[in-house]
Amino acid sequence: MQRKECVHLALNDDLEPECLREEWNVELHPQESRVLTFWDTFEWGVWFSGHVLYSCNDVYQLCSRDEGCLGPVLCEEPARGVRRFWKDFETLSMRAKLEGMLGLRGLAPLVEGTFRLRQCDVRNNVGKIVCRLECASVSAGKRGEDELQHSCQVMPLLGYEAESARVVKFLTQRGARMSAVGPLEILLQHANRVPQKYTLRPVFGLKMDTPSREAVGRIVRTILEIAICNVPGILNDLDTEFLHDYRICLRKIRSVLSLVKDVYPAEGTQRIRKILGDLARQTNRLRDLDVYLLSRDEYFESLPPGLRPALNEMFEDFAAEREKEVRRTVSKLRESSSRRLLREMEGYFSEETLHEPSPASDLPVGPLVFRRIYKRYRKIREIAAGIGAETPDEAVHQLRIECKKLRYLMEFFSELIPKEEGAAMQMLLRRLQNRLGEFNDASVQQQSLMNYWEKKRSGTEVALGLGGLVSILYHQQQQTRGLIIKAMEKFCGGSMAAAFKHTFKLPASIHAADVQRPVQP
Repeated sequence: MQRKECVHLALNDDLEPECLREEWNVELHPQESRVLTFWDTFEWGVWFSGHVLYSCNDVYQLCSRDEGCLGPVLCEEPARGVRRFWKDFETLSMRAKLEGMLGLRGLAPLVEGTFRLRQCDVRNNVGKIVCRLECASVSAGKRGEDELQHSCQVMPLLGYEAESARVVKFLTQRGARMSAVGPLEILLQHANRVPQKYTLRPVFGLKMDTPSREAVGRIVRTILEIAICNVPGILNDLDTEFLHDYRICLRKIRSVLSLVKDVYPAEGTQRIRKILGDLARQTNRLRDLDVYLLSRDEYFESLPPGLRPALNEMFEDFAAEREKEVRRTVSKLRESSSRRLLREMEGYFSEETLHEPSPASDLPVGPLVFRRIYKRYRKIREIAAGIGAETPDEAVHQLRIECKKLRYLMEFFSELIPKEEGAAMQMLLRRLQNRLGEFNDASVQQQSLMNYWEKKRSGTEVALGLGGLVSILYHQQQQTRGLIIKAMEKFCGGSMAAAFKHTFKLPASIHAADVQRPVQP
C-alpha cells in the first residue's frame, strides 16, 4: 500500500510502541542495532542534495534524507577501506549519483553514531494495518551508552489516514512531541557539525550610501574568513578545491584593494597587498600540478590510443612532484610567519582597528564603485576594438585580466546593481571570460608541456605524445580565438554599452549631484 506523509515524533525515554496495545494490535519486529559512520564533503554536497551517505560493516549506502531521518536506500556498495572521491566507487549507480553531489570534493567522516531501529505494524480490530511505526534511538559513538534521542516516525497507509492520526494523538497525549529534528540532525548537533551552505560569493549587506571604508572592510573580513576556513583542508590534503578556493580568496582581497583605491591608508594597503602576493606565491606550483593532474583524462582522451601510454611517465613525474610540493606547502603554511601574516590581516581590517582618514574612506560606496565599473567596461571596449584573428596572445591575455577585474567589481557590489540588468551583463561577461580562460589555459599548458620536454628529454614515444598534445592545444586555442571574438561582440556591442551607461554612469552622476547639492533652509 502507498504511504502518505509521515509524522515524526520525539518520545520520552519511557514511552514505547507497546503502549498502543491499549487500543490497537501491535506487531513488533526484531530490533536492529548498527554503528553508522556518516560521510560528506566540506560543502555538504550530499546533505544539500537531499541525501545521506553512510558506511556500516564495510558497506557504503546512499539513501534519501527525510527531515533528518534516513530514507530508503537508493544504492549500496561493499567497500573495504575508505572511498574519498566519487571515482573511487566501483558500481555505476553509486558513481552516477555521487558525481553531481561531490564534483571535485573529497569525502570525509563527519560523525559516528549507534542507531537502534525497530519497526512495528499497527493493526485495527479487523487486522488491517493502519500505519507503521519506525522507532529509533541514536547515541554518539560506537558504544551507544548516552542516548541523544528516542523518536519514531508514524507512516500512515493509504486509506487509513484518520486512524493513523488517532495513533499520533494517542502518543502525543502520553508525552510524545512533534519534532522537525530527526535523529541524524541530533547526532550532528551533538558533534557540533551542523550543515551550512558554503559559497565564494557571500552577501555583504551593502547599500549605495554605505561609507566606502566600511563596505570594503566588510568585504575583506568576510572573504578572509573564507580563506582561513580552507587552510585545514589544505594542510590535510583532503581535495584540490581547498587550495583553489584559498587562492581565489587571496586574489579577491588583493583585487578589491586595488580596484577601490584610497579607502585605506596607502602604506597599509601596499603592505597588505604584498602579504597576499607572498601567501599566494607559496602555493603556485602546487596549484599548477593539481591542474595538470586533474586534466589527465582529458589529455589521454584527446590523443590516439597508440600515443596515450607514453604520457604515463609525465603524469607519474607530476604525481611524484606533487607529493613533495604538498609537504613543502604544508610546511610553509604551518610556519609561524604564515600564521602571523594571516593574523596581521585580520587585525588590520578588524572593526575595532582605527585608521587615518583616506581620500575615499568616507565617500558613499555606490557612486564610487559605479564610476569604477563604468571606467573598467570602457577600457575593455578599447582593448576589444583592437583584437582580431592575428592579435598577439599578450593582448588577449590583457583582455582576460581586465574582464576579471570587472567581474570582481560587479560580484563584490552585486547588491547595489539592479538585479535584472546585472544578471544580463554578468551572463555575457561570464561567457566572454570562459572563452578567454580556455584560450589562456591552452597557451599556458602548451608552454608547460614544452618546458617539461626541455627538462626531461625523454624517449621518442614521449616526444610524440607531448608533440601531439601541444598540436591539439594549439588548434584548440585558435578555434577559441574565433569564439572570443563572437562573445566580445555581444558584450561590447552598442546595446550592452548603452546598458552599462544607463546602469552605472548616470546613477553615479545623479547620486554625486545629490550629495553636493546644498540643503535648502
